Amino acid sequence: MNLKLRLNLIITALLLLVMLIGALLMIRNARDDVRAEVESTALLALHLLDAEILHYTSDYVWLNGVNPNRASIFRLQSLENVRHLRIDFFDARGNLRDSNRPVAKVDEWPAPPWFLNAMDAVSETMPPIKRQIFANGRILGELVVTPDPSYEIAEIWSDILGILVLVSIFFVVVNAMIYWAVGRALRPVNRVLVALSELEQGNLDSRLPSFTLPELTGISSKFNAMAETLQNSIKSNHQLTQQMISLQEDERKSLARDLHDEVGQHLTAIHIDASTILHAKTIADARESAKAIDVVARQMMNIVHGMLQRLRPGSLDELGLKAALQDLIDTWLQRNSSVTADVSLLGDFVGVDETVAIAIYRIVQECLTNIARHSDANKVIVTLHRKSDELILSVEDNGKGFDPRLVSSGFGVAGMRERVQGLGGHFELNSRVGFGVQIQASLPFKKKVIQ
Repeated sequence: MNLKLRLNLIITALLLLVMLIGALLMIRNARDDVRAEVESTALLALHLLDAEILHYTSDYVWLNGVNPNRASIFRLQSLENVRHLRIDFFDARGNLRDSNRPVAKVDEWPAPPWFLNAMDAVSETMPPIKRQIFANGRILGELVVTPDPSYEIAEIWSDILGILVLVSIFFVVVNAMIYWAVGRALRPVNRVLVALSELEQGNLDSRLPSFTLPELTGISSKFNAMAETLQNSIKSNHQLTQQMISLQEDERKSLARDLHDEVGQHLTAIHIDASTILHAKTIADARESAKAIDVVARQMMNIVHGMLQRLRPGSLDELGLKAALQDLIDTWLQRNSSVTADVSLLGDFVGVDETVAIAIYRIVQECLTNIARHSDANKVIVTLHRKSDELILSVEDNGKGFDPRLVSSGFGVAGMRERVQGLGGHFELNSRVGFGVQIQASLPFKKKVIQ
């Protein structure tokens, strides 16, 4: 069930409830009004009839049991317009002699049975009034005045019908206007659905216009902000992927160059010395070639160790995070003698998860590489401490700095941020031109899983 139909049903239910309450109140008021109207008419009619009875019975003359002057005492047929009362005169034998309503009338607008039943309480509370007529000490008959609210009820029903017609017209008009207004107000929802579909299909440039309704305007602004964030995130992921591919290719190229230039040359030298040993004519010549092979093998071991260190810091497994960081910084300082370092590694890092340890190591390694290449700094501050269930890392230099808005995707920042956020941490970079760079990262302290 859509929203327009639901609103129309709710309003219909409310209108029907209001109509029901209004009808009950109208019936109650109508009963009171009919009772008051009929009672006042009855009192007036009784007063006049009492006067008429007194006038006619005072000079009533019987001749052989028949009034020679009048055939009827009250001429009740002349009171036909008295609608709220039924006045009947019965003789001494109980026969109806005269009445203001000799023939029952059928109303042009008969009320339905339920309405008549609701109004029946009016006549039940107003019993008929009887007057016995005497003349010359002899009973002439009985006058019966019966309240008759039928005419009044018919008028009230006719008025109610008119009100019901107006209410029905109002009901139809209100529902039509609400249906139109709601449909017009919800028309932008189709635009929202189209934009969501476009976003689902990969059109990240889809945006919503500014709507007239404040609620939809808020939805529009939030949707556009979400789409902008999603577009930037996907763009950043694409850039990061390209950087990772580029770094991977650079690493492969570097390994291939080292294998070709360093290891290949040394293997060639070993091959030559081995051939010399095979063809040596004296023990001294063979011994010299063996010494050369030993020297070359040691050089190859150092080269392979350096290559493995680039691929994976073995000191993390051998020495732990604190010692591996200290070794990394000391080695870097040996190559950059013009820079001093203030290192503070506080806390117990034993048992930290391998992925967290590698992330911290690589972030420090990347920061030191960037400082050596770009910052022109002469001082570096590296701090790592444990705070509750977090590891807080900070790397700061006093170099020339840069504008993060212009080079936010350079200097390995995207890779560092991705490492931290991928582990559920928080990454922050602060820098200004001429005021150095500060990188802060907080990562969850996860215990190493022992398999």
